[in-house]
Amino acid sequence: MHMSAPTKEPVVTTLLSTRFFDVIDVNDGTRPEGQGYKIIKEPNPINGVVVVPVLPDGRVVLASLMRRAIGQMSIEFPRGKIDDGETAVEAAVRELLEETGMEALKTTEVGKLHSNTSLLASAVSVCIVEVSGDVSGETDGEVDNIMIKSLKDVQHLILRGEITDGHTLSALTLLSCHADT
Repeated sequence: MHMSAPTKEPVVTTLLSTRFFDVIDVNDGTRPEGQGYKIIKEPNPINGVVVVPVLPDGRVVLASLMRRAIGQMSIEFPRGKIDDGETAVEAAVRELLEETGMEALKTTEVGKLHSNTSLLASAVSVCIVEVSGDVSGETDGEVDNIMIKSLKDVQHLILRGEITDGHTLSALTLLSCHADT
């Protein structure tokens, strides 16, 4: 399918502005009847980090926690916001400690992912973090349970519909790509 080229200079209108995000309408003349595209724009183009904790034997650390937006428990990699002045790697180390009580041995930023390319203008970074598995610190209480799983066990959780978080599924793909290099 061929995408229409913009027929005019885009007209950008802010529909809603909050301290967390803006909702904008971008009309570039490519949609019928003068409709624009609705976009949620956050202050930073990369606003969060997904942490992929990996043990020396290749198993990964997952968190189980209540996600109010979907009204159920979710199994996912630790993740969170990148604070002002913080790098993705620094945020990954902090989030890992806050959510699991584990300290990072080595942290590598391996890519980024866009959660919803038709609506969200921002992305999140993905960091693979080598961990020993020892819990050395207090957690922030956000996570209900920590799980250590082999990648085969993770595949079974996905196939049974127990892991549905898009960030986790995408980060697993990046982990797989980096394991093969």
